[in-house]
Amino acid sequence: QEEWRSGIDSSTKEDADNTGNTEKSATNDSSNKDDGWDAVWSDDDNGDDAENNADNSEEASDEAKQAQNDEEIESTKATKRRKVMHHRSKLAELLQNCSEEDSYSEVTKYLSTMGPSSIDVEISSLCYGAHDLDDGLHLLHLASLWLVEACESNQSFEAVNAYLHRFLHVHSNIIIQIDTDIKEGETENLIEDAEDPKKLKLKEFAGTIAQLREKQKAGSNRLQGKMQHTICLLRHLSRMV
Repeated sequence: QEEWRSGIDSSTKEDADNTGNTEKSATNDSSNKDDGWDAVWSDDDNGDDAENNADNSEEASDEAKQAQNDEEIESTKATKRRKVMHHRSKLAELLQNCSEEDSYSEVTKYLSTMGPSSIDVEISSLCYGAHDLDDGLHLLHLASLWLVEACESNQSFEAVNAYLHRFLHVHSNIIIQIDTDIKEGETENLIEDAEDPKKLKLKEFAGTIAQLREKQKAGSNRLQGKMQHTICLLRHLSRMV
């Protein structure tokens, strides 16, 4: 009986050991499975983070490209605006270009190739009246500077005086109005308008017109003196004969 009991005990112990080993192996398997799932989930999380970072970098690069494209578009539009700009006449374009070079000889050459009616149209296009002073005043000032330089050059005296005559005849009303406004402003002592850009431009134009009057008078007196000297010589020589 003792042997049978001991056998039972030994078999019971073996069963218990086997059961314990099975539970341990099951526990190990479950822990291994949990570790595997944790690794998988961590890999998924890392992958999601990497994808998010990649998306953010792509969005940043897209925004930078968009900003660069916007800048290129704006610069292109500005260039097109400059290219599309048109002058009201060929004379206005020449005056603008010559003012940058500080020499107006090309203007005189251009007008010398035209007829009287074409010259009259070109001069009239500089300013269409008092309502056009915002754009026309600058062109009138450039034209007066050109005439001052032409009078100082002592060349093509008759042609230059013809251009001056048409300039004053066409724009005399505007010149008189500007001169009157300036004188009225000085008599009323309008100190608040002393730094007005428009007032300063008007005064500058009036000063150029005054300079033009002096240059034309000096050139005319000089030519008249030479002509008088020539007439005197002719009279003297005619008496000798």
